[in-house]
Amino acid sequence: MIQQFTLLFLYLSFATAKAITGIFNSIDSLTWSNAGNYAFKGPGYPTWNAVLGWSLDGTSANPGDTFILNMPCVFKFTASQKSVDLTADGVKYATCQFYSGEEFTTFSSLKCTVNNNLRSSIKALGTVTLPIAFNVGGTGSSVDLEDSKCFTAGTNTVTFNDGSKKLSIAVNFEKSTVDQSGYLTTSRFMPSLNKIATLYVAPQCENGYTSGTMGFSTSYGDVAIDCSNVHIGISKGVNDWNHPVTSESFSYTKSCSSFGISITYQNVPAGYRPFIDAYISPSDNNQYQLSYKNDYTCVDDYWQHAPFTLKWTGYKNSDAGSNGIVIVATTRTVTDSTTAVTTLPFNPSVDKTKTIEILQPIPTTTITTSYVGVT
Repeated sequence: MIQQFTLLFLYLSFATAKAITGIFNSIDSLTWSNAGNYAFKGPGYPTWNAVLGWSLDGTSANPGDTFILNMPCVFKFTASQKSVDLTADGVKYATCQFYSGEEFTTFSSLKCTVNNNLRSSIKALGTVTLPIAFNVGGTGSSVDLEDSKCFTAGTNTVTFNDGSKKLSIAVNFEKSTVDQSGYLTTSRFMPSLNKIATLYVAPQCENGYTSGTMGFSTSYGDVAIDCSNVHIGISKGVNDWNHPVTSESFSYTKSCSSFGISITYQNVPAGYRPFIDAYISPSDNNQYQLSYKNDYTCVDDYWQHAPFTLKWTGYKNSDAGSNGIVIVATTRTVTDSTTAVTTLPFNPSVDKTKTIEILQPIPTTTITTSYVGVT
């Protein structure tokens, strides 16, 4: 019988769970900490720490309810953990799972579930810190090409969505300090695949290219190239962080193995630049080396032979976290004739729980009787 009651309770809890919105109410700050010795404060460089305000009201939210924060133009969460709890005064009121967009979607999301600590008498509120990196492109995939247009150098507005509620904050992104006329490279780690997407854009030829050969390979045999995940194209320019903004087909021949990839091309029109990107799997994601082929002839110019080698290093993850206060509504009966609400003493620098006391009059009933004898 007890087992049947438990199953019934679980069924009813599941059946009454609902999707709720408006839990996240603000982006309080968005600041950058240099997690990898980067030369400038670019949106794609870890770590951007977004501090969001949240509030859970037990009169409208119940255990099992779910809510989602959608984060357009966010490439990934850079936390070591896979989730973060919404915590107030040391008590967990919801657990939020990280879903990084990476190469799959143009946005990342935080999917949260209210837990059993939230009761109808409780309102918990606080902040949560989310370590993220934005997506400003980096490959020829449809996701990256769309997100390559998310921002420009200078002041931007970052907007996240909790249902119909939009949370926005202004932020300044610095432009790449790398000369756009030379060769361009970038690499990004994708935690869900445990692979790195690496990009190589040929040096600029203002009048177009007569011919060229470009590619990259492992220097010591410790990097495997994934030939099934490759994009090759020509882009009409690059964005402020040196990533392709378009991808069009052109004439080339390709050679690819687990040790390297290269293409030979010819007759690229003015205004376009050839690029290659591929997924790679280094034996050590935090330190690896690639050798690059870099031969090309610009229209009306001489043949250039300028191979180079780059050593890549990783970045340090940041931790997500949450803190806040709890408002507890209690009811106390009094002899007054009207209902009143009072807040007990609360010091926000010391206390973590604010108690709101509801003073409820004792119900009174008048009874009329007749005296008929000894009492």
